[in-house]
Formats: sequence, C-alpha cells, structure tokens
Amino acid sequence: MSTPQIHLETLPRSIQLVMLLGFLALAAFPFVGTDFYTAMVVRMMILAILAMSLDLLQGVTGLVSLGHAAYFGLAGYVLAFVTPQNEAISLYTSLPLAVGGSALAALVIGFLVVRTHGIYFIMVTMAFAQMIFYIFFDNKALGGSDGLFLNFRPDAGVIDLENKRVFYYFTLGCLLAVYVFLRRLLWSPFGRALSGIRVNEHRMRA
Repeated sequence: MSTPQIHLETLPRSIQLVMLLGFLALAAFPFVGTDFYTAMVVRMMILAILAMSLDLLQGVTGLVSLGHAAYFGLAGYVLAFVTPQNEAISLYTSLPLAVGGSALAALVIGFLVVRTHGIYFIMVTMAFAQMIFYIFFDNKALGGSDGLFLNFRPDAGVIDLENKRVFYYFTLGCLLAVYVFLRRLLWSPFGRALSGIRVNEHRMRA
C-alpha cells in the first residue's frame, strides 16, 4: 500500500507541487496582470472560498444543498447595511456582524432543513434560497434588482484595503487561511464525523 493511501492526511507530492506552483503564480500575478484581470482574479479567489465551503457540505458530508449561495449573499447585504455612506466601517466590527448574520440565518433555516431527507432536503434548500432571493430582488428598500453599492471597503487598520494590490494579497491570504483551516478540520474528529455521515448516515446516528 502506498504512502498516500496509508496517510490520507498527506497529499501526494505531485498535488503538493501543483498547489505550490499555483500559489506562486497567484502571488506573482499582480506584477504581470492588468488592473482589470487582477480584480477578476480577486473575485475568483473569493468564489473559491465559497466553493471550498460548499465542498465541506456537499463533497465531504454528502449533503447536496442548492441554497448555499444565499448565505454568501446575506453576509454581503449585512455588510452593506452596517456600512455608513460617508466612511468605512471597521473590518473587525463588520466581519463578525456579516458572518454572524449569515450564521443566524443558517441556524434558523438549518433547524427546518435537517428534518428532511434525500430529494426533499435538496428541494427545501432551493426553496429557502429562492425566498431569500425574491425578498431582496422585489424590495426596492433592500436594493431591488440593482443590489446595494458600497462606497468604501472596510477599514482594516494598518492594512489599506483601498489599495488594489494590498486587497489582492489580503484576499489571497484569506484563501490560504481558509484552505489550511478546512484541511485541519477535515482530519479532526469532527471532520471524520462529517465524512462518516456521507459514508453511512444511519451508522453515524447509532
């Protein structure tokens, strides 16, 4: 049996090399790419964080959700609502509020969703996502179809997030931190319990 099969926590060297090269390419991109493409890569990294969180739910735990993006959008709206029009809000205030608002919605919706199984679980998650979408889409007070615009990025103290290059590396750092956190979580006892749900939910209940 090969080493990667014995120690599942350790990625194969080929995968490690590809990931290292990808990280170095991302780190060097602002020096070779234009502002337009740099901003595009920033958005891609933000969506990559969203994709990793979805993989924890769907790929690891085996719970297929069609409403995952609703919490992503709710956190953005919370940030827009708490940010003043004339100045930036502190990142250390806005980030907990945005995450807390999204987590509260997930707690309430999850309390109802976990009572369903199979195709019903999938359909209920989609139903809640559509309800949240139309609450904001059809309400002009909440931005309507145009959404809400932020005049300032959150104030992170000594880190100037208004600087495009600084914001790029801040996003890259968040991407790396989330990946490391999820890797550690995956191989923790809690992470193995999540994997067990995908393999055999009834045995995990027992």
